[in-house]
Amino acid sequence: MAKIFIKIIILSFIIIPLSAQEVEKSKSLSPIIKSLILPGSGEYALGNPSRGRTFVISEIALIFSVVSVYHFSSFNEQKYIAFAAEHSGAQPKGKDHHYWVDIGNYISIKEFNEEHLRFREDDALYEETEEWIWEWDTDDNRSTFESTRIKSDIWKLGGKFLIGGLVVNHIVSAIDALYLTRISNLNNVLLIPTIDPVQESVGFQLSWSLPR
Repeated sequence: MAKIFIKIIILSFIIIPLSAQEVEKSKSLSPIIKSLILPGSGEYALGNPSRGRTFVISEIALIFSVVSVYHFSSFNEQKYIAFAAEHSGAQPKGKDHHYWVDIGNYISIKEFNEEHLRFREDDALYEETEEWIWEWDTDDNRSTFESTRIKSDIWKLGGKFLIGGLVVNHIVSAIDALYLTRISNLNNVLLIPTIDPVQESVGFQLSWSLPR
């Protein structure tokens, strides 16, 4: 996910500074494909700069938001890992996210292993070695650690939603370019009501035809 995110950011910052005139030079691409690659560029190519500007601004705002939330997530992650090392003796090297969740829920490795042994979850046990061992100095510090970890996870989850927003912005801009390209050529536009007695639902179906 991080590699994909970095590629999206680099690609976006390379493409976004292109002017409408530079985009127009690419005659081999249809406005729909242009907007799919860079939201707003298809609208510019079709002579609708105001609509194109809206998508470009949205793209920049979304990219800025993604960078910001991942920065806050990373900052809190570094913070809670350093805090755990200081107050529980946990060794940060080679640990995955699941490990940090576990030490936030148990005061020590001994307590964790004892509970999982009671439930016969032998595969979940940690080796009680220096590499894996932890024991919080106070329960308050464990709670502080857990709160910071959850905050980091929430920021990261928000980043995933924002990346989804970036994808949606590309798709919506491509659909808008398609609309601008073909709306003037639509014939026989019909809004057909539909009734489903089995599902007890009523809806509408939009139908249109294009000239050959």
